[in-house]
Amino acid sequence: MRSIKEIFLIGHGPSSSHTMGPSFAVNYILEKYPSPSFIKCILYGSLASTGKGHLTDYVIDLKLKDIPHEIIFDYKSRVRHPNTMEFIITDEKGKNHREPIISIGGGTIITKGKSFNKIKETYPHQSLKDILQYCQNKQISLKEYVLQFEDEDIISYLTDIYDAMEKSVQRGISASGELPGNLHVKRKAKTMYLNMRNSKEGKDNMAMNAAIASFAVAEENAAGGIIVIAPTCGSAGVVPGVISYLKRKNYSKKDIISGLLVAGLIGILCKTNGSISGAEAGCQAEIGVACAMSAALITTVEGYDNQIIAQAAEIALEHSLGLTCDPVDGYVQIPCIERCAIYAVKAISSANLAYILPVNDAKVDFDTIVKTMYQTGRDIPRGYRETSFAGLAKSLNK
Repeated sequence: MRSIKEIFLIGHGPSSSHTMGPSFAVNYILEKYPSPSFIKCILYGSLASTGKGHLTDYVIDLKLKDIPHEIIFDYKSRVRHPNTMEFIITDEKGKNHREPIISIGGGTIITKGKSFNKIKETYPHQSLKDILQYCQNKQISLKEYVLQFEDEDIISYLTDIYDAMEKSVQRGISASGELPGNLHVKRKAKTMYLNMRNSKEGKDNMAMNAAIASFAVAEENAAGGIIVIAPTCGSAGVVPGVISYLKRKNYSKKDIISGLLVAGLIGILCKTNGSISGAEAGCQAEIGVACAMSAALITTVEGYDNQIIAQAAEIALEHSLGLTCDPVDGYVQIPCIERCAIYAVKAISSANLAYILPVNDAKVDFDTIVKTMYQTGRDIPRGYRETSFAGLAKSLNK
């Protein structure tokens, strides 16, 4: 299993799979073929259906600005993975080379069966059950488990992640105007924040503070601003919202960064054994995983044991099952922005419930829910998996 660094990446929104993944794909192509005379890029599946709204063609054009190229949106061909793209590279001798690439979520791409990034295999275990057993045998916490296997720079890495999240909250709360695109959605986080400050009830409502911080980051993502993938761009608001909640409970930056260790572990388990791609498994794979990560973050920071942390993550993901991904007009705006706020609050509720439920009576474990989430996602009709062909996207486009 790979490093948790793969779950927390700093980059531009609005989509880790549709914007950052294709950007990294072009990097791969240009590294492998440094002197192309022409490049054709064919986008399939969800990349074709919602690529315009997710700025897929924009980022590819930007990366290939000095090279003759063509981008084709293939809406009809069926592919095994919905985030498939194919590059046909004509070299300086006129020979064509075909490179199929899959964007699996979180900015990670697969090229001929191999991940193209610098993040390495890190953990010897593949399931939370095995990890919990290992921790019990060693008498260590999940936080200590992550520290045992990650590189020595992991705390420094997560400190940068924390700082980037905080900056995205502040930028989101300060910004106003409309978000890019045809929907003419107005930014609301600033107004929400001012309304809260002017309300006695709002000042004391920590869940409301979490929701506003989440809203702010989700708007930053929709505007193409710099955010932290956690585990994706579309779900990037959830963890920062929960961090805002923990700060209001007077936990330190050091405490919260320690919690991010375990949040990352939950995220990479979901990516390894399930999916974090809305195009592959619906929004349950993005916002549901972010909610599970955030519930684990809270329970870790608040000092609960490994079993309660695992139960909090399980509760959060179990009650996200079946959530569809139907962005209106392909933009990561409706319902994505409000959804981040709702699921930050849901993470808090999941953590609270995990405190009081008897752990030993639980019938469902985290690994089972991850597998169920993936299978449920595969069973969701294609129109509800980041295509904008059905659901809310269809209703509002009538």
